[in-house]
Amino acid sequence: MAGKSRFVIAEARIRTFFKHHSKKVFTKLQLVALLEEQRETWNIAPTTTEEKLIDQLLAKGVLQKLNLQSEGYLPSKELYVQDEFSVLHIATALAPRAYLSHYSAVWMNGLTTQVPKIIYVTFEQTKKPQREASLTQAGIDAAFSKPQRRTTASIRYGDFTFMVLNGSFTNRIGVHQLDGVPSTNVERTLLDSTVRPGYAGGVSAVLDAYRNARGKLSLNKLVATLDALDFIYPYFQAVGFYLERAGYQGKKLDELRERPKTFDFYLTYDMKEMDYSTDWRLYFPKGL
Repeated sequence: MAGKSRFVIAEARIRTFFKHHSKKVFTKLQLVALLEEQRETWNIAPTTTEEKLIDQLLAKGVLQKLNLQSEGYLPSKELYVQDEFSVLHIATALAPRAYLSHYSAVWMNGLTTQVPKIIYVTFEQTKKPQREASLTQAGIDAAFSKPQRRTTASIRYGDFTFMVLNGSFTNRIGVHQLDGVPSTNVERTLLDSTVRPGYAGGVSAVLDAYRNARGKLSLNKLVATLDALDFIYPYFQAVGFYLERAGYQGKKLDELRERPKTFDFYLTYDMKEMDYSTDWRLYFPKGL
């Protein structure tokens, strides 16, 4: 009788290894690197290629293979998943160092009870030399008179759609782990939603998120993160407006209110009917 293969001998250890591994979803590249790293520990024969080892993992049900078709600039994805994977694990495996953002992070941080079917995930561009930018009122008016630009990169999985956003470099400011999934924290989530309300359910949903953040939000951290992100546009006017409308008070809000306001600004894009806040020099949708 032929002896047991090295894989069969090591199978129990391999299953335990994956069961206790923090990652539940792997790209092909990540999985190959992991198997090469563990080859000696598992005493896998040098003649067993990574492809053969992956086939054995799939045949034994240690992992499952998912092929996801994409639209837009992203290539289709080949992922390898453990039994305990969730759609959020898939989302953050779609791009290097990706994290949940916008309305998905609103939900992850408990700022809404609406379970989203569209999952927003951001990966950051590499750091680029800082450009000199000079704002003009005409330029701001023109930019916000148009609809918000939206990503064309999406991937479907069952009932869910993943929208993959190529964000500016921030060195992942305000990104932390929630239930083992990277996501923006409350403060960063509110700021991202303020900047791109179309990815956060619209301005009414953003205002609800600010209201629901009471007791979870640190105004000191919010303003520090706002300043660290160093936006070209004066988003502090929109942030202050949301805070005021959501019933916040305190020194940090007063500081935002006292900042010089050089330009009229806009709460969102492409508004047809608007009201105006003199305090914040801000146009916002009528009836908000």
